[in-house]
Amino acid sequence: MQGVLLSDPLSDGTYHISFESDKVWVGERKNTINNAVVYDYDRYTAADIEALSEGDTIITHLNGTEEITALTVESVERENNYVTINGGIEEGGIDLCKEDDHYRTLTWDDFPAYYEVGVAKQLVMADDIELSDGAADFEADPVIVKGDRTVCDAMSNEEDAYGWNAGNTTVTIQNGEITRADRIWVP
Repeated sequence: MQGVLLSDPLSDGTYHISFESDKVWVGERKNTINNAVVYDYDRYTAADIEALSEGDTIITHLNGTEEITALTVESVERENNYVTINGGIEEGGIDLCKEDDHYRTLTWDDFPAYYEVGVAKQLVMADDIELSDGAADFEADPVIVKGDRTVCDAMSNEEDAYGWNAGNTTVTIQNGEITRADRIWVP
């Protein structure tokens, strides 16, 4: 699905995205992020994973690829809130961890195995958008900026060393506009 243009605007919800700082635009009417790549990751109900056994099939985006894979379960190992299927990612299988009432994919760095959903041609910023930027330091409080112009300036800063990627950036869309952006520290 790489390169698929997603519907504009995106439905209400929170999305993992990546974009280059030069794709943040100050517009006459609204500020935007252009050509943002939107990502997701696989989630499974707790009941389905807890009932999973050898011979079953699990549908996954293996290692975060865009292709959907029907993986036949050859082995399942469970320990606490973690499940390793077919030896985990090291052996061509998948690793899962439990979060709340579901399981999600897990990579070596404990993040989900993100896969690309498509490209949003234009994400419009709400006038009262809020950015929480904690990319600089794990132990420091995030820097909070509000207002489309201030957020636009912060996101388009050419000296920013942290980047805006699926592992550290989410946006919340309400009524067709970004109302909140969050960037977290990633080791």
